[in-house]
Amino acid sequence: MPKTVGDTLIGVLYDLGMTKLKWFRHKLCERKQEPKIRRGNVENLDPIDLADLLTRTFSEDGALDVAIEVLRAIDCHDGAKELTDFKKAQESWVTSGAANGSAPGPNNMIKDKHFVDYHRTALIDRVSQVAPILDRLLEKGVITTNAYSDVRAEKTRQNRMRELLDVPLKASGSKGKDVFLDILMEQEPYLISELKGE
Repeated sequence: MPKTVGDTLIGVLYDLGMTKLKWFRHKLCERKQEPKIRRGNVENLDPIDLADLLTRTFSEDGALDVAIEVLRAIDCHDGAKELTDFKKAQESWVTSGAANGSAPGPNNMIKDKHFVDYHRTALIDRVSQVAPILDRLLEKGVITTNAYSDVRAEKTRQNRMRELLDVPLKASGSKGKDVFLDILMEQEPYLISELKGE
């Protein structure tokens, strides 16, 4: 059974020991970028619960990036390297096609960019069904309830799409964008067909 993101995070966090783990939790709460983690939510978490919180808050891809960033900030370069190596191995596994459709396939990539990133401006300007798309993303766990509320709070449809693409979807990585694209194909089939040149 291949090692999951959660398994790898737990292993690295266990290796930190009590003092460095405490420092990791402290630094994690100091991050300026959204979504932020409150000190009260991490104070007494062990490595298993902390890894779970990271993946729930940032998605699997985002959790690795955040953990690498925090580990570097507390001078735990071995742990950061282990996660970076794991991430690279995962990406090469994905691009070799071993993931069999669970990650960005060639159809979702254009010139080394995900379809969603490549057509960002068109999606901001032309997607009309933002509310049902948000509902589906929340239901599938791609975005958190906080991110859902932040996007819904934006005044215009374009600003909602901009917020969605720039914060929670960016954090969710390629897997989240793949799910988003699947939902777009259901909700906005003509727009996506046109963008795909079909």
